[in-house]
Amino acid sequence: MHPHPLKQLLSLLSNLIFYFGYHKPTAQSIGIFVWCLLLFIKAVMTGIQTKTGLYSALTFDSEWMMISVLPFIWLYNGQRGKKSWITKYFFYIIYPAHLWILMILRYLFIKYELQY
Repeated sequence: MHPHPLKQLLSLLSNLIFYFGYHKPTAQSIGIFVWCLLLFIKAVMTGIQTKTGLYSALTFDSEWMMISVLPFIWLYNGQRGKKSWITKYFFYIIYPAHLWILMILRYLFIKYELQY
């Protein structure tokens, strides 16, 4: 199955922002901010036009949340972090663990018919 052409174009444009903003955090941040603003407007307009609601549009058309990477770009000092066992395997453990926790919580909510 081939990806939708619009998705390919969006991916290409965001990759170009990162490419041309390489080693230029201010330019990269401005590009990401403007791009996310446009994606946010697209998500809102999609939600209005399809009458799915704002929550649904912003949740499932969430490319605009790329703006959350900006603090990490600003904090990066260009140097590699500490090398240790903990830093090497931290996300290999945390990522699957948080998915398991979310799955268990969802199961409990469904089993006990809790409203979330």
